[in-house]
Amino acid sequence: MRRRFPSLAAALVAGSPALLAAALLAAAPAPAAPPAPSSSLWTNPPARRTAVAIPSVAPLVDRLEPAVLVIFTEAPFTPEALPPSHPPIGPELPFDGEGPELRGQGAGFIVTATGYALTNHHVVENATSIAVRVGDSPDEVPATVVGSDEKTDIALIKLQSPRTDWPVIPLGDSELLKVGDFVVAIGSPFGLEQSVSIGIISGRSRRDIAPSGRAGLYDFLQTDAGINPGNSGGPLLNLYGEAIGINSAVNAAANGIGFAIPINMVKRLLPQLKDKGRFERSWIGVQITGLDLDVAKGLGLDRARGALVREVVPEGPAGKGGLLPGDVIVGFEGKAISDSYELPLLAGEAGVGAKVKLDVVREGKPAVVTILLEAHPDNAAKTVAVSAKEPEHDGSLGVSVVSLDADDRERLKLRTDVAGARVTKVRPGGPSFKAGLAPDDVIVRVGATDIRSAPDFAAAAAAARGGALMKLLVRRGAATMFVPLLVPARDANKPAATP
Repeated sequence: MRRRFPSLAAALVAGSPALLAAALLAAAPAPAAPPAPSSSLWTNPPARRTAVAIPSVAPLVDRLEPAVLVIFTEAPFTPEALPPSHPPIGPELPFDGEGPELRGQGAGFIVTATGYALTNHHVVENATSIAVRVGDSPDEVPATVVGSDEKTDIALIKLQSPRTDWPVIPLGDSELLKVGDFVVAIGSPFGLEQSVSIGIISGRSRRDIAPSGRAGLYDFLQTDAGINPGNSGGPLLNLYGEAIGINSAVNAAANGIGFAIPINMVKRLLPQLKDKGRFERSWIGVQITGLDLDVAKGLGLDRARGALVREVVPEGPAGKGGLLPGDVIVGFEGKAISDSYELPLLAGEAGVGAKVKLDVVREGKPAVVTILLEAHPDNAAKTVAVSAKEPEHDGSLGVSVVSLDADDRERLKLRTDVAGARVTKVRPGGPSFKAGLAPDDVIVRVGATDIRSAPDFAAAAAAARGGALMKLLVRRGAATMFVPLLVPARDANKPAATP
């Protein structure tokens, strides 16, 4: 006797392919006789027509729109305040750049009943006055910046009002998001206040993004929900009505590529922004770069992963802990480092005084380095001088060098016993450029060979095989850094190009 299931779901629960097939056969209707020929068969619709029900986000918008802000700012007009004419990614453009004040408009949203609200740092940056319009109210309420973090483009503002029952948007959990989840954006694109758009999460962990050319510590969510100038600072919402991101940037050259700051990053910064007005970021004390497959294999890794240590800051946390130039950091407190953009995010948020373990690959072998994180200092600008001396050229590597002399040592504040080949020019796009060499770097070693002069380096470069990895030790200011330089394959019938 054949076992019967009341539904396909019951067969699926039973977990048997054979039973599922049986259920499908049992559920299948008997073949119907072909219809009689009729002239109306191809023109008349079926007797039963059922429209597909598509849900509306109107209830969500009605509930949350009263907590969305339109933000108006005024800032002193300076040429530097204007964004680039054609930014590759431009989150915000001012409406009016004439006169003594630069006027801008953005968005934000209230997160506490007492009037604290979130927006982008670039929306309120340098503002001398801030006014907000709440929901569809025509009235403007003054606001002040409580705290701001330029690196992540996050700002916390406070509405200057005695009211303590402001409508709020709750903060969700951006770690729960999956690519394909529906999201809703609310803002004021191009002055069209309280505009709503819907889309999906198109990607996660977009870190190699520089809005308007501004570098930072980003971990963007990507979405195709309509985000345009004026949406900056507004909420990106899930279908539960929770903010899971702050809309921050758009790709100006694309259609439907927007970026939002994940709300979990925001929540980690909020306590310090409220209490201190800024986020005190910790650091390791290294300069890092990414790896491609060839460099990774040359350093003993199975694939391109982790962050290559190019420079260890003297007396910094990494230097004190024993990290070395040439180490590849592949783990931070047990979390695998997939790329070099991830490490600064983890190190910056770990906290000043935190003791962390780094998993590294050193000369192809695994090791563990423990360091004590310190407060991140301000970066100092570095002036690069042009040499009047005749340089030595090595065209295949795309770099020009001269022998280091007494004038160079004095200008670069190097010890008198330092010798090497000073970089004077790097060809854009060439192997040395890709490796990260820069003018005024001093090459002091190639592999195990000390470099005392420009001819020494030229000889080492000439001896390097095409496709090999040259392991350079370079002095940059007071720091010593590791630079892996991949030698291009050489064509014996083709002369090397010059920079």
